[in-house]
Amino acid sequence: MTVADSGAKSSGIGAAGVPGEARRSVSSHNELIYIVYRVLTLAILDRAIFVIFLMHKGFDAYQIGILQGTFFLANILIEVPAGLFGDGFGRKWSVLLGLLAYCIYALGVMVSDSFVAFLVLYALLGVALALVYGSDTALIYDSLVLDNRPEDFNRVQLKANALGLISGALGVLAGGLLQMLSWEAVYAGYFLIHATALAVWSFAIEPPLTEAVKGRKEVAGELLLLIRQNWRSVALPILGFVMFAACTTPFFAFSQILFKENGISVQRITWFFCAAQMLIGVAYLLMQRFMASLGLYPVVLASTLLTTVMLALMFFNVAAVDFTAFFLVMVISPIAGVVTTNHFNLQLPSRVRASFLSLIGLCMSLAIAVMYFLYGYLAKHLQIYQVMASTALVALSAFLIFFVAYRIDKQGAKPC
Repeated sequence: MTVADSGAKSSGIGAAGVPGEARRSVSSHNELIYIVYRVLTLAILDRAIFVIFLMHKGFDAYQIGILQGTFFLANILIEVPAGLFGDGFGRKWSVLLGLLAYCIYALGVMVSDSFVAFLVLYALLGVALALVYGSDTALIYDSLVLDNRPEDFNRVQLKANALGLISGALGVLAGGLLQMLSWEAVYAGYFLIHATALAVWSFAIEPPLTEAVKGRKEVAGELLLLIRQNWRSVALPILGFVMFAACTTPFFAFSQILFKENGISVQRITWFFCAAQMLIGVAYLLMQRFMASLGLYPVVLASTLLTTVMLALMFFNVAAVDFTAFFLVMVISPIAGVVTTNHFNLQLPSRVRASFLSLIGLCMSLAIAVMYFLYGYLAKHLQIYQVMASTALVALSAFLIFFVAYRIDKQGAKPC
């Protein structure tokens, strides 16, 4: 029995004075809201061209690095407080504030040109991500737990992400088309999408916590106690997940530079990202039937090993290999992320779920920030394809960490 299972039984989930039909209506209602929310928020119009946009604003590579570093620094500083806010005051409100921050960011980039203004806007973007990350999935998971449907979480995630990534593919394509009109048109569309997502999320129903709310201090204390008592089974999967994210996230951004150096136009770059996201969406839809039966370690071990091989092959600077690596990593990374998030959700009690996921987000942001600075440093001495190939060492480290965690788990380490 997991901690989440024991907590659910001890607190009487499914029989806490809430009629079955009411619980069903809450979970079904929030499931629909969550899917629409994901479809909207994954339609990121500037996903494939935001680096090019910053260059259009007159910022050089050094300044772009500072902006990206500011984004992740703000995210690091706010990540855990945002999770505590979600656990203490409601996941719905945390996500609403995050979506509002995204809207302000979109309006800001349309009217700003100075580097200082963009520093502030990128810090706000980091805060927005922190407020949303963890609280959105925690709300839908708790809604399903309320109705004794936690096993449906993976299915809901896969469906939402599949539809969201298909909409994201269309959004990337739309971003390229809007850019032909103007950059302001791109970010006007960005604003409208997030404003609509905010309106949709406002209809979400905050599920009652399965354990009594004791305040933010108790949430933090319970989180620390959980980690201290289960550090071995918690630390290694988190570290492996963080290393994998640190490897793949900058890869997507620097792919824009790789494609641009190869003489590919902005519109064609958006087509590449569009095709990649369509592949991810189709993969999610195809895997809904059997993803739940796959354990954490078969998925993450295969994902990290394949990513290691593909990144290492990029060292030979063969166009076909580069494009294959781009598409494979784009597909592999989010699927591994869904399985890993589901693993942690299944193991965690409701009281600390958002805080724990925010803690993971903090670690990811820190590692990704370091990788962005490392990318920038290496780019001064190596070609961009060589920089990307060298990150195979990071993917290999993630594979080895997951392998050690798997051996410990197989030997009977106590789950968190």
